[in-house]
Amino acid sequence: MTDHHYDDAWPLHLLLAGDVHDAPRLLELVDLLPVHAHGQMFVEVGTTGGQLDVDPAQWVLPPGVGLHVLRRAPGAPRPRRGQLVAAAVSAWAAEWLPDDVCGCAGPFALWVGCAASPDVENLCRDLVRRLDMAPVHLHRPDL
Repeated sequence: MTDHHYDDAWPLHLLLAGDVHDAPRLLELVDLLPVHAHGQMFVEVGTTGGQLDVDPAQWVLPPGVGLHVLRRAPGAPRPRRGQLVAAAVSAWAAEWLPDDVCGCAGPFALWVGCAASPDVENLCRDLVRRLDMAPVHLHRPDL
């Protein structure tokens, strides 16, 4: 991780998404954000113990960034790991990155975790194809 911070003059629209395993990396990314950044953060967590707790009250975010904890419900049918993140990112993209998105709407920075989740991998491939000409920077964790 470099010690680089985003330029405060850049009107940053962002989406940070992952699961509980990505939480440490997400916290590192949050530390790099300018105070005027705005966007959403989605963190998927399971229902069983033994996982890092994601408590929105403990995360220090810029005022314009909202944290949403996506909790997989117990029982059947139980969502697969990454399924809730994929749904949230898809809904965010539909709102902020419609098919006719133009350069005046961005730039956008996305960091999407949940590496190896088929739902998230398929969604990210679709986003890359669909947003080829949009002012979007999509980043993924190293596997």
